Order: sequence, then C-alpha cells, then structure tokens
Amino acid sequence: MMHTVTIGRDARPTRRARRAALAAVLAGLLLTSCSALQGGADSASPSPSVSASGAAQPTAAPLREAREGWKVFTDPGRLVSFELPEAWVVQPLEPAVGTYAPGSLHYAVRTPEGVTTAELHTGILTPETPCPEAERTPYHVIGSEPLDLTGGAPAADLEPRFVVRLITGFRFFGSYGITDQVGGADGLACSLPNTVQGSEALGRFSFGDLEVLVPKVPAETGPSTVSFGTIGEAEAYYATPEFATIREMVLSVRFGAGPAS
Repeated sequence: MMHTVTIGRDARPTRRARRAALAAVLAGLLLTSCSALQGGADSASPSPSVSASGAAQPTAAPLREAREGWKVFTDPGRLVSFELPEAWVVQPLEPAVGTYAPGSLHYAVRTPEGVTTAELHTGILTPETPCPEAERTPYHVIGSEPLDLTGGAPAADLEPRFVVRLITGFRFFGSYGITDQVGGADGLACSLPNTVQGSEALGRFSFGDLEVLVPKVPAETGPSTVSFGTIGEAEAYYATPEFATIREMVLSVRFGAGPAS
C-alpha cells in the first residue's frame, strides 16, 4: 500500500511537512512488508499434520472417518490407512536390508504401555520357501473373516481375509493378520503367510503380528512367542476383549490410490 501526500499548487512544503510525508510513506511500506511476511487468511500455506506417533509429517487426508474414541492413521503418501484407539501410537520401524522393496512402509502399532499389537509392512520381497511333504504339520483356523481392502468388490480369484490361525509344533503356535492365501492342502502346511498382494505401489503387504507363522523348536521361542498347550486355550485367548480391539483395528485397514494427480 502506497501512502501519498497531496500538496496544493500555490503552497510550498515546509521542512516539517516533507518529513511528515516521508514518515507516512515509510510507515506504509513497513506495514505492507509485514503483511506479506505474515500472510493473510487467504494466503496461509498448509501446516504439517501430526502423525499418530506424534511426529510432524506432510499433510495427508485420511481415507475415512474414525469411529468414536478412535483415530485414523494414514501414511504421508496416502497408500494405506487404518483406525486405532486414541491412546495407541504408530511408530516407524527400520526394515531389514534386502527384505523389502525400496520406499516400502514399515510401522508398529503400540499401546501406551509399549506393547506392540501389530506391525504393518509393504514391499515384502521374502520368497516362498519349499515345503517338503515330510515337514508338513496340521494347522487350525480359529477365525476367518472377509476383508474389504479397497471399498470395492474383491477379484473373483483373490479374496483377502482377516485370519487367526494355529500351526502345530511342540505346542500350538498362533498368529493373526491378513492373507489372500489358503494354508495348505488337507489341513497341513509348513508355514502360514499373513500377506496380501496390494497395488503396484504397495507390493506384497502385511498387517498383523507376524508376516509368516511357522512352528518353532524350544530354542527359537522367547517372551514374544505366542503359543498354547491346547486349541481350547487359544480359542479363549483370541476371544478376549483385548484381542477384539486388535481385530477391529486390523479389519479397518484400507488401501489407497496414493496422492491425487
């Protein structure tokens, strides 16, 4: 904004008048500069959003609305989205080198106490391992539900599901996640993958406690190993209200189309 001082033709400006005019011009220029630096309501740029982990990230519009008491996590590229309880957090993970495609996504969902309830991985490159006949072992399906990953009908030959399964070793080892593969013929398998083929940008994708469930020998087990003495114990464990919350979270996962072009 430019401030001008009009002087009559017959009047000669005094030194005081000239100083006053100059001061008015400088004040106007200063006001204009401050407005440009601060930006008005129409020129404000988008602010970064805060992820579920509390870290600032580029604004990413959620792919859906959260239910009451829950929130939505959407990755910055809008490739994947899911709901989780308000108090839980999503934290990035460092992937193992060579196990995932470049630029893949890796997150852990944790409770306020630091318990990991699920991990999300995309771009999975791990090849399928051979399964000799002699190494096949019985597996059991505790629960299996259709999963709507895109908001549309699944392909006729590819029906993703949320599954809870056990595989038999020296104990019954359990896991949950999403899959588009059956366990094995005649109820026997060497391993049970918890993965789904996503879009070209996502690649092979997992969301659950394990990417692949395999039976373990005692030396391979630890505090994080989920196993049971009987199938009944497993059914009781996966019927608890705590697991129902995890189930609802995993069932809410959706694939996105990525940034709008």
